[in-house]
Amino acid sequence: MKSFVAALVPILLVLLPGCFDRRLAPTESDESGAEDANDLGPFQLKPEWSGPCQRADKVDVNLGNAPEAFVRAAHCQVTGTEPSKDVVSQWAGRLKTRDKVRRLDAVLSFCKEAGRKCELSYSDPWARDPDELGPPPVKKVKRDLGAVFMFFFSCPHDTNCGMDWANTHAPGMDTKSPLLAFGDLKEDFYSPLRAGFWRRELMDAKYAGLDFLMPNTYGPDIEDGKLKPLEDALESLPDPVKIGFFDDTWTWGQPYFSEFWKTKPDLNDPEKAATLIYEHKWKAFFSQVDKKFWYRFKGRPFIYFYNAGSLTPRSKSAATVKLLKEKFKADFGEEPFVDADSAYFDDPDMDHVADAKYQWFTFSTPEKRSRSTMNGHIVDHAMVKWDATGRDHPGEPPRPSDLVVKDERFLRQVLKESEDAEVLVIPTWNDLGEGTGFNRAYDYYFHGQWQRPDVFMRVTRKAQSGALK
Repeated sequence: MKSFVAALVPILLVLLPGCFDRRLAPTESDESGAEDANDLGPFQLKPEWSGPCQRADKVDVNLGNAPEAFVRAAHCQVTGTEPSKDVVSQWAGRLKTRDKVRRLDAVLSFCKEAGRKCELSYSDPWARDPDELGPPPVKKVKRDLGAVFMFFFSCPHDTNCGMDWANTHAPGMDTKSPLLAFGDLKEDFYSPLRAGFWRRELMDAKYAGLDFLMPNTYGPDIEDGKLKPLEDALESLPDPVKIGFFDDTWTWGQPYFSEFWKTKPDLNDPEKAATLIYEHKWKAFFSQVDKKFWYRFKGRPFIYFYNAGSLTPRSKSAATVKLLKEKFKADFGEEPFVDADSAYFDDPDMDHVADAKYQWFTFSTPEKRSRSTMNGHIVDHAMVKWDATGRDHPGEPPRPSDLVVKDERFLRQVLKESEDAEVLVIPTWNDLGEGTGFNRAYDYYFHGQWQRPDVFMRVTRKAQSGALK
């Protein structure tokens, strides 16, 4: 299920729209396919933690690199005492061998045993995390690769930037980072109001071999020229990835924004509904992004139309989508390629209006992806990672039935099996709260080892260069 954020209300962090011992991280030579588990490339870890053992007012979840050092550091910070050998062995073993176990789970377990409500922090374990990762891969597959891009962040600490909201963290969430520098600013926060935020993600997406990003647009986030920082970042780069459009319809009818958004478009009245959606979402977005930066599939501007349970009745979707396409062509002179959420196909006429369809949540499918072959085009869509910390039972370790996908196994599978597609969309590049992102984050940890911040991006690089084994 796709996570959508609540507006600017602290108690609403994440909502659900739509219905709803091996050495880790063998890193690869991008073109040859060779693997080396010890290769950290341009990244460098900070020295290992060795003490002293003392209680901390704020427990640093990211202290200690090796699992044994981490368990000791966590226990010392929580209790002020050394853990027993059995405790170290037990938790280190879990971290090395159990796919679903997180460092956070050990910390919260120690806090519970100590009867302590712990305040947490998440330091950056890397001494070196360079700005420039390298040029894009030489593309040798026909498939275009894109991702849904989240940008509803109010860092530091506000909407979708509470550090406990996510299990992995992007630079700049709680303190300014030099990785988000732009112009005269030498460091900045992870915020869409800053051009450095967009520059960072555009550069890393290019390095990852992506052809395009689709900003996940709610509506209030593009009002009043809010995409100017994106425009500045695009203009600052010589050949940035292209920009598509993801229309997230959840905002309609919600009470957390201005009065305008409280009224839902009614699909029983296609003309009125299409006018509302078009003027305040589609036109508002594309008017702020220069045409030279648009991603086009088969020469047509690319739009994802998401269903969040807000637009009803779904059985009357087609007429509204048809009018949306017509309005777009009338203003911009191009007919968009609309890939519509499968929920809209409750209306059988959508088969004649939409250009493709997708199923958002793909972990429930046998292939771990959805595939559209409408109109002779092969368009794939696949979610490849899921690591949300607070979904089913906050403050407790994941249960066997919980969905936790921390490593790159599904990413590799989907990339290989979609090689015959014309385009593959991955949701998402950077949904930190839901844990579906594969963008740069500084604390990927699984099977007992920190992963270099570009671990997933290196897989997509290899795939796009035709070297993925």
